[in-house]
Formats: sequence, structure tokens, C-alpha cells
Amino acid sequence: MIRLGIRRRTNIRQVNNFITSRIITRGYKVLALESSCDDSCVALLEKFSPDEPPRVIDQVKRTLNSADVGGILPTAAYDFHLSTVGPLVSEFCKKHNLNAQNPPSLICVTRGPGMTGSLTTSTQLAKGLSIAWNVPIVGVHHMLGHLLVSQLPKKEQPNISAPKFPFISLLCSGGHTLLIHSKSLIEHEIIIDVNDIAVGDSLDKCARELGLYGNMLGKELEAYIDNFPSELKQELEAVNVDTRFNPYKFKLKLPFKSPSFSRIPKTIQFSFAQFLSNIQSYRKFELNYEPFNEKTNQMIAYKTQEGIFDHIIDRINVALYKHGIPTSNYRRADNKFIGVKDFVCSGGVAANKRLREKLSKDLNYRESLGLQDDEALTFHFPDLSLCTDNAIMIGVAGIEIFEKLKVKTDLNFTPIRKWPMDQILNVDGWIKVDDEEIKRVCKY
Repeated sequence: MIRLGIRRRTNIRQVNNFITSRIITRGYKVLALESSCDDSCVALLEKFSPDEPPRVIDQVKRTLNSADVGGILPTAAYDFHLSTVGPLVSEFCKKHNLNAQNPPSLICVTRGPGMTGSLTTSTQLAKGLSIAWNVPIVGVHHMLGHLLVSQLPKKEQPNISAPKFPFISLLCSGGHTLLIHSKSLIEHEIIIDVNDIAVGDSLDKCARELGLYGNMLGKELEAYIDNFPSELKQELEAVNVDTRFNPYKFKLKLPFKSPSFSRIPKTIQFSFAQFLSNIQSYRKFELNYEPFNEKTNQMIAYKTQEGIFDHIIDRINVALYKHGIPTSNYRRADNKFIGVKDFVCSGGVAANKRLREKLSKDLNYRESLGLQDDEALTFHFPDLSLCTDNAIMIGVAGIEIFEKLKVKTDLNFTPIRKWPMDQILNVDGWIKVDDEEIKRVCKY
């Protein structure tokens, strides 16, 4: 009898523990779609607590092969998504048993910015699923996704917690290059924008001019340079390209560095188009259109990538002087960056390890941000797989919008080709969500 009583009490304890664990781990699932450019992406996330980031269950991506046509053609991307997004999402939902009887609680989809045709394919599918499953939908700002994906735990930076507002973000991709000052989920000030082409586009075009081939030419350029022997890198580093008085007669001057430009301009800008034109001019005037030999090609590749990243560092340092605390070097600083302790770098180009290294090493932030000797700016780099376009970041941003802003998107919304980061809520289609719907979706 005693033995049976012990077993009975033990069984009750196990049942209670099981029930408690089920209550603690209860959450909700989110389906996310992304197709703003040339990637068809779908992801499934699960959120268990309002105070913790969501858990990634799975993601799938298909990318348009544009290597043979010299870049992404909007019509080709549209056709690719039309033939890819539907089957991709269908197979994904079957794999995870998502259907009308077992739907996700929330759907998130990229609304913009991006190519209108590409965006339309996934937004229309998301609307159909929202109607069929009777679940709310959130139209997400693509660059907000890049910014907020840094909230997820990082395998490559396991001991770094999520950035805290206010923080600064460098968002750098094939379509955008922005330095953003973020005070909250919806308060984002554009500190530096690009005045011609984005850094990723510039890297791609320069790589193609140098004869490299691939679907992601910026990545091919990085790999090409990484394979140089260390002795060659040291030799190329020593080549002074400030003037043409070097063995190659190659000159590369950073944008906005001539005496005609103010050191602290009223409007700080990035500019990347001249890096391609510089290579083309060199071929035309120095080599009379002759192809580069391998050593010259290596030199131009190395100096161009370094120059592009040095330009980014230079402009951010100017912004730190201008918007940090007044210093002995610049007393007109406006204290805008006061309280900033975190720096996020995200987007496709953020996967470049040389850029990460230069940001961590060459930013003159300590005096401008008023950090003490024992303090440092914390750099956040998403895992490499989350730097390029993906649906996970869209799910992360959509969850934040739904839970914290308590809004969703109506079914009348259309894609937005250009959508400034400082106007996230200043577009049509947002609907307030009451507490009852928040509880019904979030299930905490």
C-alpha cells in the first residue's frame, strides 16, 4: 500500500509538471513571405513570450539565376516569382501541416520597398491565405526587417544580447545604403542616404567589369580577394593610389574628399557610382581598352573593395562627429547620438567579413559618443544566412509591429516601391487591433 501511494503521488507530480510546462511553452506560429527582389522566401516562426525573440522553425529560399544576363531584370524576376512562390509556399505548408484546420496565427509579408512586380506575387498570395485561413496579415517594411533581425540570437556572436534603443544601423544591400538612427520601433531618422547607386550594386558592377562571374558578384569579389596570398595583400596594401605615381598608374580618390567639399556637410551622403567609372576610365585612358593582366586585375579588385568600404567608414565617422557630443575637434556637434551603445550592420553586404572588420576597427566612436575607457560600442552582425534577403526577418518585424504597435494591414493594401524608413506608419492600409484580437493571436 505504501508503495502504491508513492507511485500515485509521483504520477500526480509528473502530470502537474507536464501541465505547467505546456502552459509555460504555449505560443503562436507566424508564416512570413519575402519577394522584394530576386529571392522567393518563406519562413515559419514561433513566439512563446512577449519578452523573448521568436524561435525559427524553418525557412526556404529560391533565388533567380541572373548571372548570364548581367543583373536582375524586373520582368524576369516577376516571372520567376510567379512560377516559384506558389509551389514553394504550398510545399512548405504541407511539410509543417499548415492548413485551414491548423493555420498559423499571423501572416507577415514584405510590402516594400522593392520591385513592384516581385512584391505583388507574395502580397497577393498572402492576402489569399489571410482570407482562406481567417488570420490577420501585416505588410512589413523590408529594411525594418533587416534592422530588427539583429534581435535574434546570433550563432556567430553568442554572448551578445539584442541591441537596445537608441542605436545606429548601417543597412547595406544591393538596393539600399543607409545609416539610420533608431529611437524606437517606429522612430527612425535617416542620417546618411545614398545619392546614386547602393553599395551592393556598386560592388556587383565593379566585379563584373573585372571579369568575375556569378549570381552574387559582390560575394564573388570578396572570395576572389580572400584567395590572394597574404604576401600579395601586403604588397597591394602598400600601393599608394592617392596619385598616379605608382607602378600601375591607378588613382582612386574617395568621394567628397576634395578641398571643395566641407568636412562636416549639411547633408551627409554616400556615393558609389564613381568606383565603377574609375575602373572604366582607367581602362580607357591608361590601357586604351586593353584587358587587364592578372596582377593589375588583382590590384584593382583589392583597392576598389578597400576604397568602397573606406568611403563608408569615412562618412559614418563624419556623422559621429556631427551628431555625437561636442568635442575638442568639433564643438558644434548636436548630441543626437547621446545614449547610443549599439551599432547594427545588416543587409547583403553586411556578410562581407572585411567590412565587418573595418567597422569594428576604424570607427572613431569613443569620443563622439562619450564612452569611458571601460566602455565600447557593441557591434551586432546578423548570422551570414540572415544578412541577405530572407523571410525570417520579415516575420520578426511583423511580430514586433503586431504586438507592440497593435496594428495589422487591411486587404486593400498595395506594394510600395519606395518607402522611406522614417515614414513606416505614414502609409495607407494600417488598422488598429484591439486587445481581444491581440490575445486571440498571441495566446500567451
